[in-house]
Amino acid sequence: LFHGILYLYRISDNRVSGSANRNLRFYQGLCGDDALRNSIIVTNMWGRVEAALGNAREEELKSKPAFFKPAIDKGAQVLRHDGTAESAHRIIRGLLTTMPRPLQIQRELVDEGKRVFQTVAGEALLQDLAQLQQKHLDDMQRLEQEMTEALREQDEEAQREIEEERTRVQHEQE
Repeated sequence: LFHGILYLYRISDNRVSGSANRNLRFYQGLCGDDALRNSIIVTNMWGRVEAALGNAREEELKSKPAFFKPAIDKGAQVLRHDGTAESAHRIIRGLLTTMPRPLQIQRELVDEGKRVFQTVAGEALLQDLAQLQQKHLDDMQRLEQEMTEALREQDEEAQREIEEERTRVQHEQE
């Protein structure tokens, strides 16, 4: 059982990157709705951003459904770490008073007997991989159509270029 989970986010990032979005989905899937109340989203790197800009970013992250709002709605806290020991102690003290509870991934793996890739957290990580795989399949289908056209037109140069591209896409997929 966990007293809590800390999710660290650099407030100095000027936008939420794809990896940050993926990590946020993973964090939420890892905890699950019940254990999110035992989590703290810690914004850090405050020294690398002007206060007004950092405050505006934090408010946007807290208020938008694509960012922290769903976790906050389930009870997650948002606290700032300013780089001091006192700030770190304040954050940790926030977890010590929580009632320990299992994470969603624990329930899924142990109680439900799921494999990691079948869990909500696993699916969050694999979603990007599935999208990449679909892109590769689409590329291969497009190349097959181009090859059929080149064969029909007996365009040997195009056939060679398409075959090189198909080999590249297959290597990328592997």
